[in-house]
Amino acid sequence: MHNVLGHDIVVLSAARTPIGRFAGQLSAFDAVELGSLAIGTAVSKAGIGPDAVDTVNMGIVVSAGLGLAPAKEAAVRAGIPPTAHARAVETVCGSAMDAIGWAVESLSVGTAQVAVAGGMESRTSAPYLVGPTFRRNSQHYRRGDRISVARAGAYRFQFDDCAEEQLRCTGLVDATTYDGLFWREERKFMRQYALAFAARQGYTAELINRCAAESHRKARRATEQGLFEDEIVAAGSVEKDELVPEERLERELAENPEDLASAYNSSTPADAAACLVLTTARRAKELGARPVARVLGYARVDGPAADYLSAPVRAAEKLIGELRAAGRPAEFTVVEANEAFGIQIPLFEQTFTEMDINVHGGAVALGHPLGAAGARLLTTLLYAMRRYEHRLGLVTICYGGGGGYAAAVERLG
Repeated sequence: MHNVLGHDIVVLSAARTPIGRFAGQLSAFDAVELGSLAIGTAVSKAGIGPDAVDTVNMGIVVSAGLGLAPAKEAAVRAGIPPTAHARAVETVCGSAMDAIGWAVESLSVGTAQVAVAGGMESRTSAPYLVGPTFRRNSQHYRRGDRISVARAGAYRFQFDDCAEEQLRCTGLVDATTYDGLFWREERKFMRQYALAFAARQGYTAELINRCAAESHRKARRATEQGLFEDEIVAAGSVEKDELVPEERLERELAENPEDLASAYNSSTPADAAACLVLTTARRAKELGARPVARVLGYARVDGPAADYLSAPVRAAEKLIGELRAAGRPAEFTVVEANEAFGIQIPLFEQTFTEMDINVHGGAVALGHPLGAAGARLLTTLLYAMRRYEHRLGLVTICYGGGGGYAAAVERLG
């Protein structure tokens, strides 16, 4: 799937929250609260009123426990009128890119005039899941029978007998790991596919760790020098991304020097939200708004789950080829490529040879807010393009189950 735009869809603004670690600096915020911060700030930065927004698309992977219509709630909390359309989008790590793609399509066909699109995720507030049936036999219960619970409120239940025994023979499932990182069809985690990919490519731990070290170095430098400040909206008193302390990184590397997918050289699920405001060039002029970029096109590829790590490259190559075939600009000089695993970085370096890659570090260092990742990448890209005067920029990201997205933008002004 690809879409090379023949008319102007423009970006008015982009904003993101800081990124928080599991049970870290953003523990007080759930995904909806983070999403509302990003939406409200992006609309304010666009210089338009909230009532100008027609539709809101927000990616989210783990929405269990957030209540009814989380995208709508985030929009309303941000001041968007309840009459605006809102949808939650779930395409694993491609969720925010799908949300942006749907916004572009709505604007292209005229079903919306101004769209907010992005994503939100909270690893910290994601729930644990109790299965409806017993997973094993115990003294009082048989495997496969339904757990024994009693109503304790309008939407709450409690074990009505032998609570400790029931918990032991049902077990708790981590929603983020199971819904975001596990391919049920083949009973494999994304990490297992990543290790197999590294073996096929012949990547060594030394190479991967060297690439990861560069991601950590760039992210720490950018944070210390305030290079993310323009794109970040504070969440309460939190104003900066939560990086792993250097001592902990050094300890992890020393303890696992040969691990190809360790805590040192892989991204971890995180807390954050990010979004953009998009419209047509004509509507921007009517609103008196100044676009910061033009969307040139986007592409999505799908395939076997085992091939997901190379999917971002396939999506980017497809998009670049389609842009060139249509006579559109395609000489990109900067790319934000999501580092799901450090294993991908050598592939990115082999592919994007004429581009600056992740100039302020990537997800290995910053963390990976699943449903918000694509919008975080595009937000960071737009601000980096302005800072370093790049005209054409590219974003690309993989998603579990076997797919990848790429999007291309041209800086304006």
